[in-house]
Order: sequence, then C-alpha cells, then structure tokens
Amino acid sequence: MNAKLTSAVEVYKRLVSHPDPVVAWFSYNGIQNQMSINSVWNQSDLDRLEKVKFTKSYLVSESSPGKFEVNHRNISSTDSNIMYNEESPSGEFNAIIRKFTPKKGGEEKQFIEIWNHCKKIKQYDVLSKEKHGKICTKDGHFGCLHWSKDETKLLYVSERKTPKMASYFDTKKADKPEEEQPIRGHEHDFKQDWGEQLVGKHKLALNILDLNSGDINTLDTIPEDLSVGQAIWTPDGGIVFVGWKHEPYRLGLVYCPIRPSAVYLWDSKTSNIKQLSDENRASSSPNLSPDGSKLIYLDNQVGGPHRQCARLMMYDMKSGTNTVLVDVVKNPKADEFPGIYRQSLPQRCWAADGKRVVFNSVWRHQAGILVVDTETKNITPILCKSGGCLKITDIHQDRMLVVRSSINQQPYFSISQLPESGNESSAEFLPLDDPEPPLDISFKILKFQPTSRPHPTFGVNEYEAILAIPKDVEQKKWPLIVFPHGGPHAVHTTDFLLLPAVFMLSGFAMVYVNYRGSCGYGDDNIRSLPGRVGDQDVKDCQEVAESVIKLDQIDENKVAVFGGSHGGFLTAHLIGQYPGFYKAACCRNPATNIAVKIATTDIPDWCYVEAGFDFTYSSLPTGEKLTEMWKMSPMQYVDKVETPILIMLGLEDARVPPKQGEEYYKQLRARNKKARLIGYSDNSHPIQTVEASADSCINILDWFWQHLD
Repeated sequence: MNAKLTSAVEVYKRLVSHPDPVVAWFSYNGIQNQMSINSVWNQSDLDRLEKVKFTKSYLVSESSPGKFEVNHRNISSTDSNIMYNEESPSGEFNAIIRKFTPKKGGEEKQFIEIWNHCKKIKQYDVLSKEKHGKICTKDGHFGCLHWSKDETKLLYVSERKTPKMASYFDTKKADKPEEEQPIRGHEHDFKQDWGEQLVGKHKLALNILDLNSGDINTLDTIPEDLSVGQAIWTPDGGIVFVGWKHEPYRLGLVYCPIRPSAVYLWDSKTSNIKQLSDENRASSSPNLSPDGSKLIYLDNQVGGPHRQCARLMMYDMKSGTNTVLVDVVKNPKADEFPGIYRQSLPQRCWAADGKRVVFNSVWRHQAGILVVDTETKNITPILCKSGGCLKITDIHQDRMLVVRSSINQQPYFSISQLPESGNESSAEFLPLDDPEPPLDISFKILKFQPTSRPHPTFGVNEYEAILAIPKDVEQKKWPLIVFPHGGPHAVHTTDFLLLPAVFMLSGFAMVYVNYRGSCGYGDDNIRSLPGRVGDQDVKDCQEVAESVIKLDQIDENKVAVFGGSHGGFLTAHLIGQYPGFYKAACCRNPATNIAVKIATTDIPDWCYVEAGFDFTYSSLPTGEKLTEMWKMSPMQYVDKVETPILIMLGLEDARVPPKQGEEYYKQLRARNKKARLIGYSDNSHPIQTVEASADSCINILDWFWQHLD
C-alpha cells in the first residue's frame, strides 16, 4: 500500500473513532437546579466490523437561568437486543422491549420489561400470548412505545396477527376442530412490505399492554386498509395515531412523506375511530401540547416530488377545527423563511408556555431550529452563528438539547436555554463534552443565478454550492471533487459528513452542489426540476464545476465527480454529457435507466414524477413515457463516456436496484471503457455498514489518485 493510501487509512481510522451522537433527552431526577441527561451514541469498531451503541449520562447544574455546568458524566454499554427503553412520565420506571433468541434454536422471543431504579419488577412474554406478530422496531415511521399518563398501560406497534397457513398436503392437524384448522394453500401468497429499509413490515397494528393484568388489547376497530404507527396517548386515555393506506399496494415510505396518510383518534370509551387531519393529504408526526388541548402535525400533498415543502397544522382537541400554522412557502427571497422541510417532529417539542413549538428544518444550506408561536404564527430561526448546523433532540422546561456540527467540526451534544418569545435566535449553547478540535478545512457559500437558463414557469431560481478546501498553505492547487446530492429533492448542508472529511484531509477540495430542485429554497425551486432531470440539474452542476475550477486554489486538470443515488445519476450524466472534463468518477447506487427502473424499484412513482408525468396507482408505462424516461437517463450517453468510473452498489437496495449500476457497468465494459464494479452484501440504499463504509472510502480515494495523478 502506497504512502497516500496508508495516510488515508489513518485519517479514516482517526475520524471514524469519534462516536456519533444519536439522541439525548432530559430525565427526571427531582433535584432542584440539577438536570439528569441521558444520551445514546454509535461508534464504529473497525476490528469487530460492527457499530457499538453505548449510553452516556450527565448531571448538569444550573446556577442561574441559562448558565449551565456539567458536573458528572458516566458511560455504559448497551445491550444490542434492547429494542426500546422508555422512561415513564414520573421518571420512576423504565419500559424495555428486549428480543431474545434461545441458544438451542427456535423462534425469536420478545419481552416487555418494567424496571424501577433498583431492579426489574415485571416481565411479559408478549409473543406467547399470540395476540399479534413481532413488535415493530424503532424505524422512524411505524415503531413506537408510549406510557399512559397514569403509568398503568403501554402502547406499542406490531405486525398484525396472521392466520396459520399449511400446505394442501400437510395432514398433521387434519383431526383438529374446524376453528383450529390452518388455511391451506396460501402459505406462499405474496406479502408486500413498505420497501427500502422497511423490508418485512407489512400490516401493522396498535396494541395496549395492561401492566396490572398483563392483558394485551389489539385495537381491532382500526380499518384493515391502514398500517399504523406514531401512536401517542391523550390525557383522557384516547390514542392519536397515524394510518398509512396500503391499498391497492404499497409504495416505498422511507424518504417519501407524501404517501396517503392521516392522523386519527381512537376513543377509549367507544372504540370509535375519528380522522383529525384533512382529507386526501399525507399527514404524520402528531404531537400533543402539554395540556392536551392542541395537536400539531406535519402535512403534505399526496404525490408529487418526494421531499417537498410541508405545512405545520394544528388541531384544536375541543372545537375540532384544523388550522394552518405554517403554510407552504413557494418562492422566498434570499434571507426569507424558506418553508418547512422535515419528515418528523421531536418526541418532545413544546416550550414550557404551551404556545411555542420547537423543531428542526433546513434553511438553504444550513440545518437549524425553527420556533413557531401557535398563537401569533410567528416563525423564528435558531441558526448556528459559525455557519454550521443545529439539530434539536429534546426540549423540557425550556432547556434544549441539540447536536452541533459543521463541515470541519465533528458532531457533539450541547445544552441551551430557550430565550423568551421573540428572542429565540439569541440562544447560546454549552457543549456537554469537550468538542474535538476543528479539522483543517475551510468552507464558504457560492451563489448562482442561472439567468441564461430560466425555468419556463418559475423563472430564475437561485441555487447554491458549498466549497470546502483543506487548510494547507504549502499546497498551491487542489484537485477537486464535484459532489451533487441525491434525492433529487434533498440538500447538502454544512453538517459534518465522514467520507468528504476524509477526502479533504487526504488532499482534495470539494464542492457540494445544491442544484435547483433542492430542499430549503422554497417549493417552486423543488417543483422546477420534475420533467427536467438529466438536463437542468446536470447543467447546474456543470456551471458550478466550471466556475470553481477558475479559482486560484483549484487544479483545473484534476477534476473528479462523486455522488450517490440521484447524485450517482448526475455523476453518470456529467461524464457522458461532458466527456473529458472529469478525469475520474465514482457513483454509489446510481439510477442509470429510468425506463427500466420503473419496474424494479419500490418507488415507481418517482420515475413518473421526475420524468414530468402524473402518477396514479393504475399508471402504465406507455411507449411514449418510456421513451421520455430513456431520454432523461444517463445510459443514453454511454458511448460518449471517456472518464474512468468506479461503481459501488448496496446489493440489498430496494430503492435503486443493483441491476441499474450493473447494467451500466456492462455497457461500459462492452465498449472497452474503464470501469470497476464493487458490490456490498448486507447493504441497502445507504452503503453504511462499518466494513462497507471503510472499504468504499479508501477505494474511492485510490481510484481518484490512480486517474488524477
């Protein structure tokens, strides 16, 4: 291994050894002016090739409002079999859901355990009761575990109980009574799941565990055509939950908050179900105010671009009226509020006054915090003054826990006091741990006005790029990596990303491209891209690249391009439409042929919408539509490619199936083009297992050095 690769491996090992903060929350301790904080972290172990999860607790004192001091820290490892660990409202108990597989084989068991501060006091073997299937893991969509206010019940989501199946030729239970007979001949029926990263999740049910009796009540009044999740108790014992319609079939849900869904209320007295959100919308992430009088939730139109500007809604639990707190923002000016771009709200997001709501969103190139006053509808941002990013994980009694990071700063937890109404943007943050020293990287924001390429409907929409350059005065010119994001309706923020940091500390400049269609710049900006993929986004990226290589710090003869998913789609387009400009390329899970992808992806609607067509569940890809999809695909330029390209695939990817990248590779090789294909088993759309992340990072650098030096 040469010196450059040896150095890159050491850089990767150093950065990946820093644990990633996952979530932190305030825990009840009953001591005045002192707070207990619990947090969860992930750390990659390169020797064991696994991610190690651990918890860290803090004791923080508050000498005066907003003046905090961390007095004590404690770390403990986490059992990988623990699925949930939720504190009760009083802080006296914890509910733990634990999975267990017997050593002698057999099916997985799942237990719900109740612990006080000293020991486990109760345990329930929930699957043995045969009321439901396996409990749903914490997936950000369906899975949940919620205590009732009186701490006598637990609410959770599982797979619905399915009838026992048997072959026509299985006679084991032939002598059993009719009601005990299995259903014959249906054991191989197709069971559709919710797609990428939700594989195996089919029909989900709500369950109530009575902690006194041990009885489980599966709510059978919920319509069969709904998959349910995100459930919370109301103060009077009712249940608010989200139901996603799964008929006539499911479309992939991860990254796609535009699926038909609604917020419902289950009445504990009548068992009746009432829809609270508006009809024919995609509504999710319900959250009740502390007094239970107001319910907020996020809301999108059904269909269209997968990541579009959302509305924040409020339902009055007494009057039964819905109010739009924050509407869709179409075309904001440069410094104006650009709208909400968020798929979920924090589990706790209300200020102590019961009026303000605090949650994350993106504001152009920054991830930040929004404070919305539910009475005045005023919106105040809390943005990192240094240009980095803030993400709130909990708020309690107006104290906030946030994750801070930036392109040159690895993430860490901080605590802050939420200022009084109107002054929220002045919030100051105290780190709970000593942050790692900033990396030797500088970054700045570049703005672009494509006046020569206006959109026929939306006109000239400004877009941005983030240029990040290593701090090394001895280096005169840096090789450049052009880095478009995926989606296409995602966004590059000034948040920390591991692979780009390794690339830059290994001697590359990078330009992160937020082409038109990115989140955080208004809804018109997002809607300017469908029907123009492979053209508008490609030209935006090329405009950025041609602008940046004119800078003194950049070596114009050493330009590479790297992207994943739609970023991989753009990578393949750029080397095909601009042959010879890029000297090396790498794409991960690229969409290369939209016309073929439509029949294999979990999101066929993406193919229609991004190609400029309307989608319904009965849509058929006609010859005309397939031709247009082909015209927007990078596969058509395969003959023109001159750039050596490295293709990396997650072999379990349901979003952009591996055959997309494999077929592109085959067509390149058939034309004697230089290409390499790497496939990672046990990886889906995000290539993120410990082994795959490490291997892919160094292989990308090796590929770039081979073809740029």
